[in-house]
Amino acid sequence: MFSIPASFWLSLYFISFFFIWGVFLPFWGIWLSGQGMSSESIGLFFSIGLLLRFVSNLTLLPRVSSAKSTLRLLRILGFFTALAFALLLFFNGYMWLAAITLVVNFIMGPLAPLGDLIGARLVNQIQLDYGRVRLWGSLSFIVGSTSVGWLIVGLGNDAILWSITGAALIMWLVSLLNLSPQLQDEIDLNPEEKKSLFTLFKRPGVLLFLIIVGSIQGSHGAFYAFGTIHWNEIGLSGVSIAWLWAIGVFAEILLMRFNQKLFINWSIKQMLLLGLIAAIIRWLVFSVSDDFYVLAIFQTFHALTFAVTHLAAIRYISLQKNSEMVSYQSLYSGVALGLMLAGFTYLSGLFYEELQGYIFLIMSLLLLPVFWCIKIWKAE
Repeated sequence: MFSIPASFWLSLYFISFFFIWGVFLPFWGIWLSGQGMSSESIGLFFSIGLLLRFVSNLTLLPRVSSAKSTLRLLRILGFFTALAFALLLFFNGYMWLAAITLVVNFIMGPLAPLGDLIGARLVNQIQLDYGRVRLWGSLSFIVGSTSVGWLIVGLGNDAILWSITGAALIMWLVSLLNLSPQLQDEIDLNPEEKKSLFTLFKRPGVLLFLIIVGSIQGSHGAFYAFGTIHWNEIGLSGVSIAWLWAIGVFAEILLMRFNQKLFINWSIKQMLLLGLIAAIIRWLVFSVSDDFYVLAIFQTFHALTFAVTHLAAIRYISLQKNSEMVSYQSLYSGVALGLMLAGFTYLSGLFYEELQGYIFLIMSLLLLPVFWCIKIWKAE
């Protein structure tokens, strides 16, 4: 099999994966709506899909124990991702849409963490500058969301499915390439040093950590599921919506690029407090404004609500024992970014028809108790 430099391989993988994500996240709800699904059904499928990501992260990731098994799982999931989206080109109807949407969420759940695990290995193995490699993924997210927004104007909603299917096929083909140098395994840990996910979950500090980051990240559920639909309903064009998504991710990229200089003297709790305050303000503005320029300004808060919260979480995980890092990452991906995001998304689906844009106000109110959680949490 053809080999390419490991850093280039990881860049290509992130580019293809986050292009899919840049289309799926903002536009899949629009595509489902165009197929005749109600907003309540869309919210239900998004929330169940997030639960399935939670299940796949907590059942598949902990089983990865070697470089070989990491790549093997990534390639298998990549193949079935491309196959699932391709099936929708030939089959339609409510049951097909429901089944494949849920299957895709289960399959794609571990794909980003698997890329992170490979990146972590390469940091130690070839001193990879992971941040610079990961930036290509965020840039690809912008390209995906922006380009498809333009394509929808000329080609209609079919551009959404065709773009995702093509990118999924490329991602799978990239995964088949060999890395040079090949991934190497670290020394196996003694079994008694490993902690089960349930054991970690029972620790008060871990539980508070998951509640805090899960609430902040989970509050994005209404935005991910209904942000594009809401903006479309208040009269924004597909191009304007695409630019709003791009602005948020571009702000995220800038913050990621300079995070070492910006937050080197910040504590984890201070970073999470910033993310919390920014989220409350962001969702309040989104609940009352229909002005593109106002929305664009507060879309830059995505760098604070998502990126700063994520960086704080990764910093916290990096402080743990080596024998527990994979377990902490699994809990973060499964519970905070899966289970709790699913809960917020489900609530959004239940009340969006009645509340419309005011669903973002509910997200702000739900975040208020997190101030107390941050206050009592011991980050060390």
